[in-house]
Amino acid sequence: MSDILSQRGDRGPGHWPRRTAILAVLVLGLVAVFIVEHLPQHPPAKTGHHPAAISVVPLPSPAAGPAAISVVPLPAPGTGPVGVSGLAKTRDGSLRLPSTGQQPAWLWPSTGRTQLIGGLPRDKWGYEFIRVGGGWAVQADSAARSRCGSCAGARRPVYFLADYAQSVTQVAAADDVAPSATAGALWLTNYPPGADMSTAAGTAQEIRVDGAPAGAQAGPPVRLPAGYVIYQGTDRGLLLAPVAPSGITTYKLWSPAGGQAVSRTFEQVRAASATRIAWASRCDPACRVEVLNLATGQRTVVGLPGASSAVNGAFSPDGKFLTLQLSFTNVGDDGALAMQLDVVSLAGRNPAVVPTLRVSSDALVGFGWPAGTDDLVAKLNFVTELQVASWRPDSHGLAVAVIRPGPGSTALIVG
Repeated sequence: MSDILSQRGDRGPGHWPRRTAILAVLVLGLVAVFIVEHLPQHPPAKTGHHPAAISVVPLPSPAAGPAAISVVPLPAPGTGPVGVSGLAKTRDGSLRLPSTGQQPAWLWPSTGRTQLIGGLPRDKWGYEFIRVGGGWAVQADSAARSRCGSCAGARRPVYFLADYAQSVTQVAAADDVAPSATAGALWLTNYPPGADMSTAAGTAQEIRVDGAPAGAQAGPPVRLPAGYVIYQGTDRGLLLAPVAPSGITTYKLWSPAGGQAVSRTFEQVRAASATRIAWASRCDPACRVEVLNLATGQRTVVGLPGASSAVNGAFSPDGKFLTLQLSFTNVGDDGALAMQLDVVSLAGRNPAVVPTLRVSSDALVGFGWPAGTDDLVAKLNFVTELQVASWRPDSHGLAVAVIRPGPGSTALIVG
């Protein structure tokens, strides 16, 4: 047999056409391989992970049925215990978040800079931050110092920290604080000393952040139903929650005037604002979240992806978006449930999803919409680092900052 790859001089001229043809075939094969290897690569689709088609029905009139919105799951990022990926820093360098602890401070995630919040005395038990209109209500932590989980102790000072303010102002003293539907006001509730709040009736009053009664004609304090505390003040009354919930939690929309009647009840409330309430419906057959616009009476039904349920939620400050924290029944290698954040548009547009933010249940510590920004912020605690991830509805990816370990670094308030 002739050696077609040899360069021996005894090869006759009649062998060249055959050699040329074979070499041409080899060259064409190499070119084809090169082209295939350099084409854009697309991973194969995985059932139940890639977004499906979304159908949004316009909001109906109050008399019509609820609007229907579908929420689709995110692709699993496969990032493991080292964190989520994104831009190297938070998108907005001015973003700062309060951190709790014995001496609360502001923290800038993009730089790691901290600054003490003035006006708060050092407290060995630390402080609680309650999100209210225009800032936070700040109070010394009650759980750590209470001998009985639902017993009323000494009334604690209530402070108000305005958005991005350098110091707090003192409002009053109370057993409990809740957001008001009135701008620049809070609902403060008090109980008889030592009373069991799970069975006693509290007395609540709406107070301005400067300590004066709220409203031009502020009424007297109101007596709450026994065993209930204010969860959120709304335009249609007070949304009440049981002090000691058990089983499926039932919330009451209760009017402090007009006979103090309960206008409606909700089970498993996941988010509430002055104008909207979102609650989890029974999973029959699939889980859903329903949103009620208190001003118009319109109801929106959000369909959740299979094998998931909503465990928490938060409305954006402008009311245009609802963030849902979804729990998936599939369990990872470490035994932890998968968690995902989805963002639902309440303005008639398609739902959005937060890119690559699907992590284990022990990694997602908290999330929320800090006032003064359009960012949804999530706090993620991984084995090797603490991350703050931010996302805007008009963006295409996450911005991620790694927080250096230090006092208060794990106690950031992101909502």
